[in-house]
Amino acid sequence: MMRAGALTFFVFLPSAFVDGMDALAVKQACKFAKEHALKNGPIILEMDTYRYHGHSMSDPGSTYRTRDEISGVRQERDPIERIRKLILSHELATEKELKDIEKEFRKEVDEAIAQAKESSMPDPSELFTNVHVAGFGVEVFGADRKEVRAVLP
Repeated sequence: MMRAGALTFFVFLPSAFVDGMDALAVKQACKFAKEHALKNGPIILEMDTYRYHGHSMSDPGSTYRTRDEISGVRQERDPIERIRKLILSHELATEKELKDIEKEFRKEVDEAIAQAKESSMPDPSELFTNVHVAGFGVEVFGADRKEVRAVLP
């Protein structure tokens, strides 16, 4: 079986490093990447972000960094807070208008969560639907459909 790591076409993909905590930088990078992709083909955007929580329940995220570090990053670099401050400083909206928008978003998210919980689980045969690009010699990195079908019911 061919492995993605053995392929060389990844080496030749152009890339850009982006401050993923800066929403405006992300917007510009995505605009550039879209234009590049439409004219020249794929591009990789590496987004530098900060994870506020651990990786999992067994990783609280506080064994290798302090609460002060996490709090400091949240206060200084949080993308939502940065945009909120920018909007307020340019008087594009009031504090109340932003709180109303946040309430609308929270309601929409709560409704989406409720809908997801009420929905049935997809059939296991859909596991690899729309997760790869055909034509590169490797459909799914690390496994192929035959291997997975042998394990799934």
